[in-house]
Amino acid sequence: MSTSISPIGQGGDSLVARLAPMPAPMADLQSAEVSPTGAPAGVEGFGTMLSRAVSGLNQQVTSADRLQEMAASGQLPDPTVAIVATEKADLSLRLAVQVRNRLLEGWQEISRMSV
Repeated sequence: MSTSISPIGQGGDSLVARLAPMPAPMADLQSAEVSPTGAPAGVEGFGTMLSRAVSGLNQQVTSADRLQEMAASGQLPDPTVAIVATEKADLSLRLAVQVRNRLLEGWQEISRMSV
C-alpha cells in the first residue's frame, strides 16, 4: 500500500486523512486466527509474515522521512504530524530490533542444546 503525498493545497482531502491508514508492522500478528490443529489459519508461513512486517516497517519509515522533508521545506502546515509519524516509525524500528534480538537469542539457545 503506497500513499502518494502531494503538496498541500492540491487534491481534495487533508494530509492527515491521507496518512491515517499507516500500516502497523505487526498488524497481521494481532488478527491471526488459530485452527484446531494449532497452526495459524490462512497464514502462508513465517517467512511471509516476517516479510509483510518488514515491508510495513519500511513504509512507516519512508512516510516519516517524507513528512520530515515536507516540514523542513514548509509544505506542512502542522509539523507535529511529522513528529508523531517519526516517533511511530522509531518505536516500530525499536520493536523490530528487539524481536530480532529475541529470535537470535532463542536460536542460539536451541543450537547450544545437546541431543
